[in-house]
Amino acid sequence: MVISVKRTHTAFIFVVFFLLVLVPLVLPLGTVFAQTSGYTITDVDHSIEVTYTGQVIIRDTIHVTGQVTDGFTIGLPAKYSVDILEAVAYDTNNVYQVNLGVQLGSQGGFYGAEINFNGHSPSVFTVVFILSNSVLSVDPNSGDYILDYPAYPGLTQNVATCNVTLTLPGTPTDILITKDDGAIEGDNYMAQNLPAYTYSVGSADITIANGTIVLADISQLDRQINIDPTGKVNAVDSYQIINNSTDVMTGFALELPSNAQNVIVKDQSGVTLSTSISTTRDILIANATLETQITNGELTTLTAAYNLPSATVQGSQYTLQNFSVFPDVYYYIDHATFSFNPPTGATIVTPQLSSLGSSSSVTRSSFQDTLTINKDGVSYIDYEMPQGSIIQFAYDYNPVWVSFLPTFWVSALAVIGCIGAVIYKQRKPNEKQSITTTTTRSSTAKAAETASTQGKQTTQTGTGQYVSQEELKEFTDDYEEKKELTAEIKSLDSKAQKGKIQRRQYKVQRKAIETRLQTIEKNTNRLKNTFKASSPAYADLMKQLDTAEADLNDADENLKKIEYQQSRGEISLETYKKSIGDMQKRRDKAESTMNGILLRLREKAR
Repeated sequence: MVISVKRTHTAFIFVVFFLLVLVPLVLPLGTVFAQTSGYTITDVDHSIEVTYTGQVIIRDTIHVTGQVTDGFTIGLPAKYSVDILEAVAYDTNNVYQVNLGVQLGSQGGFYGAEINFNGHSPSVFTVVFILSNSVLSVDPNSGDYILDYPAYPGLTQNVATCNVTLTLPGTPTDILITKDDGAIEGDNYMAQNLPAYTYSVGSADITIANGTIVLADISQLDRQINIDPTGKVNAVDSYQIINNSTDVMTGFALELPSNAQNVIVKDQSGVTLSTSISTTRDILIANATLETQITNGELTTLTAAYNLPSATVQGSQYTLQNFSVFPDVYYYIDHATFSFNPPTGATIVTPQLSSLGSSSSVTRSSFQDTLTINKDGVSYIDYEMPQGSIIQFAYDYNPVWVSFLPTFWVSALAVIGCIGAVIYKQRKPNEKQSITTTTTRSSTAKAAETASTQGKQTTQTGTGQYVSQEELKEFTDDYEEKKELTAEIKSLDSKAQKGKIQRRQYKVQRKAIETRLQTIEKNTNRLKNTFKASSPAYADLMKQLDTAEADLNDADENLKKIEYQQSRGEISLETYKKSIGDMQKRRDKAESTMNGILLRLREKAR
């Protein structure tokens, strides 16, 4: 009887052990996670948007019921991790932090992103991944575009309804989509009861008109907003574009603010290009035909100059209300700089320094204020996100400044004339002069006349030597080309690291750029020495330029060291973010100083 009771107890303990320990190990972890979370995903709008330059925007708008908390994760198949350019999350009122490279539940094969809602619990929010145009290729036989993309989102819960839409920059002739659960024709499909941890890669065969998509990288956009004393606004956009297609580039569509007027597009040689203007969405499209075709891997610079609505006057302040900093561009820009340049004598009052982030700065000089905003990664997603696209720009300005410089120069010339007259009277010789003296003075007068004529073409220095306008223009042009070539080398290095360019092609292109860069550096160094020897004013400018260059190079080196230390786990994430922010501020300050010096030299060359 005792033995029977002991056997019963043993069997009972075994059953309890099986239920408590073994069953949870056998059950799918995703199911357990879905059951214990405090929310349910009801709908997901999975949007696949191909931009004009071929980058792909994966946008998931997620509808939930219940309380969604920090730590919400979403993922893509891991194969796309090398193509992710940017990831953002937002709702109608807030932008949320996104941490990349996290584990998606207990599942492998995914590249996850974790959303930090910072205490909020939105019922509808959007997560965006921007992929490079490497996921888009051209079929050499048919000429169709082949898009490789995630057919469904990877989530840790089942989804009641998932709507998928493919959007292109133009209307396609035909689309054939192939995915794990079947093929369809068209740009829209839907899945009911989409399982958690869905891993699905889709392929779309797209037939579309030539020129609708131009495979290219925009490495740099420099937008200068210049305001004259009357409040008139003139803008100049400078795009650095690299052709990523195997075909030659014959034209490019620049996307400008919808209220832009009098648009003129030029290439890097200064040639005005034939341009057709059209409007769509909230932008104006300037479709420029290139004079010179751009081959694969080649960089070109396009410049668009145009007018915007004038600043309005409110008391002593001039304002640009609700100015959209980030343009509604239908492509991806690696780095953008936006500069607001009010007239000489103006003082920027809005935005205030305390409200600016680390990527923005106000440079104040004796007579000029400039607001500069830098951003890595710009697309129309920035235009659509809340808090950040719109800026209120205002400055104080006294119209007396309009006449300040002319009055100053007239007064200076008058003083010089008076001093010259006094000296002349004191040194006036006797009326009886020898023929030799007369001849000498005649020659002196002719020399003075020649010097006066040359003065119209040159800038006189304190040492009696001259710096010609041609030398000033040559220096500023060479320096701009030096900056472009440096940016092109960085772009090539990035493409080589990501395997987007063949090693041999990379070496050939980099060698060609370095050779041209060495030639330019020799010339700029020669001109620097000329300027330094000419006058204290030019010597001081060159000293400031050398210091800014050294600060920029030092900041770049430190950024590389910080990235290396972080990749090896030698520094904490908090230290890494702070160090990156500090170095970026130092880098931006150096670039701002260099741009200011070049601007002053250009003004002297006019």
